[in-house]
Amino acid sequence: MSRQRLVGEPFASPVDVVEWLGAVQAQEYVDAGWALSQRSEDAPTAGEVEALVASGEILRTHVLRPTWHFVRPADARWMLELTGPRVVRTMASAWRATGLDEPDERARVLDAVAEVLGDGEHLTRKQLAERLEASGVDTTKRISFITLAAELERVAISGAPQGKQQTFAAFDDRVPASDPLEHDEAVARLAERYLRSHGPATPHDLSWWGGITVTDARRGYEAAGAASYEAEGLTYYELPGLETSSTGGEGISHLLPPYDEYLISYKNRQAVDASEDYVREPIEGLFFWGLALDEGRVVGGWKWSRPTRKDDPVRLTLTLLTPTTSAVRDRFAVQADRFSRYLDIPVELTMEAPR
Repeated sequence: MSRQRLVGEPFASPVDVVEWLGAVQAQEYVDAGWALSQRSEDAPTAGEVEALVASGEILRTHVLRPTWHFVRPADARWMLELTGPRVVRTMASAWRATGLDEPDERARVLDAVAEVLGDGEHLTRKQLAERLEASGVDTTKRISFITLAAELERVAISGAPQGKQQTFAAFDDRVPASDPLEHDEAVARLAERYLRSHGPATPHDLSWWGGITVTDARRGYEAAGAASYEAEGLTYYELPGLETSSTGGEGISHLLPPYDEYLISYKNRQAVDASEDYVREPIEGLFFWGLALDEGRVVGGWKWSRPTRKDDPVRLTLTLLTPTTSAVRDRFAVQADRFSRYLDIPVELTMEAPR
């Protein structure tokens, strides 16, 4: 919790959160912004986070694993050079199904994407598909894979949102030029960044989070100067000399979004499970939920639904999986109010007792 700044001194802004964590899983766009807000001073709103994405201070692209992440412009290029080829290989069946496995077709399509975005426009997926169709590229049932390939090949990256629609822009317009890193240097950099913000952790944790092999993860830890130790049958690595906040998680509760780094960035997640009565629950059972944490351990999950009418509140349902005190429930109510301020919409909280 301290390393991820869920306790202790928060970061000055969401930009600093992304810089520290390296990459933040972000396929659920608004929820991912909530993850940044909770780790930032003055709890920035969703609109303030989106402004940082629009300006390009934070980018959103497919990197590390076959899903979206928030990254800083300075990290997007070398991270994609390192992890992009492995993500491409994991998507082999999708490329075959869409014809993008053929080198000539793939090159033709990506050249067309580069040309369409080359005039500096930021286009929604629909707008991009229309431009590609006009240039002779068939996008039927494959525009999502075309944009994914363009991201992984460093042709396109997130642009400024248009209303509720995300856009694509030319990669080189949003990402500064930099010299390529040797593979081992990139692995060591990724390992150092991961351990300083997520450690202590195992090689399997970094392999999962970073989309690299376990062997590379172990070598990256060693190159970064990490020390190893044994705990509960696992080998953990830690960077020496890192300070940890003196503020622990005592008396602190959180409503973390789905796929928050606190859960998603580790292969082994049982250390934060507060219930001895669940073998796979609540961690696996709530994988697609937001996580309700009390003193750093998962005690339930929560979901929220967007209002169908303008003046309706957001309905937030918190399902508790372990018995909790009234003090803990009061703290969750405070967190629901904080979420309301983030959305700038009233939130109506419902708590369900353990099943």
